[in-house]
Amino acid sequence: MTHEIVVREAQIFGGLVIPRVLPGFKTSGSDLVEFLKGRLRDRDRQAAEDIYTIYIPDPSGQNNALVCFAYDYHSEIPIGDVFARSPKGIYAIFRPIGEYSDPVEDVWAQVHGAADSGEINRAFAEEIEILHPDGGIELHISISL
Repeated sequence: MTHEIVVREAQIFGGLVIPRVLPGFKTSGSDLVEFLKGRLRDRDRQAAEDIYTIYIPDPSGQNNALVCFAYDYHSEIPIGDVFARSPKGIYAIFRPIGEYSDPVEDVWAQVHGAADSGEINRAFAEEIEILHPDGGIELHISISL
């Protein structure tokens, strides 16, 4: 398993929300998430931008998924969209290494393996999946040191 540790700056996101989900490849690869990604692409942004799926924990211990774009300012977010701000933090970045045919499953399997082996200590805060326009994927997992 290979990953790198980085400090991510705070970032603003706006998009469409799915309440009460479990972070992982089953949610990320679901028909609903794919539909929302397509809806965002069709709506008002260029297809040449990254699309994010952010898993955001709430106080009750549930996670909500925000399928979204990144924005520089709150005022740029379309009316009716949900917005969130990911705080500055320490993240482990995972990229597909080819162990699975599905790149989303590949990165999530790496996360579970790294956590189980003690390579990372998941903070269970924001977890950010990035789909690049070329089809590449990255998974940024919040960690504690």
